[in-house]
Amino acid sequence: MKPAADSDLFRSDDGRVEVVFDLDELSESRMKLVANAALAALDAEHAGGPDRITVMITGDERIRELNREFMGEDEVTDVLSFSEPGNKPVNEAPGAAVSSDNNDTWPDISGADEVESDRLGDIAISLPQVVRQAAENGKPTDRELAMLTVHGVLHLLGYDHAGVEDEKVMFGKTDVVLAELFGE
Repeated sequence: MKPAADSDLFRSDDGRVEVVFDLDELSESRMKLVANAALAALDAEHAGGPDRITVMITGDERIRELNREFMGEDEVTDVLSFSEPGNKPVNEAPGAAVSSDNNDTWPDISGADEVESDRLGDIAISLPQVVRQAAENGKPTDRELAMLTVHGVLHLLGYDHAGVEDEKVMFGKTDVVLAELFGE
């Protein structure tokens, strides 16, 4: 699946992170925030290998469609991560999910026609869900958006939060990256 024809693209200076969005408007500062959050997570936790990712900022309808098609859950979610087919997680976390090598089931949100050897994967984030969660948690929307971006990158790197210990590790790493990103 490629982004909608009317989506826009922002690329980090080093070219490792692309931010695409299919919403009416996404400010340049938010696109930079997403790219910087993804880069901060990669720089903090990536040990080597593929390091290019695409982050799609989308709406509830699109994230629900992706969640239904690829995760089997017919509901809106905040973030989904899709490892590039054939990539093994850098982190050997127990239960780390790696997507199938079957490209027919791979959601190509990057727009690439073929698998690129330097691609780590893709992340999809629902901006309306980010806004709702930020309000519920009493946090700024930008912080929630950055947190979900980091969370998605950590999933691409093989981290999971299925168990209590895994959750402590993953969310601890998220907090460290966010503190660095926001200068705390």
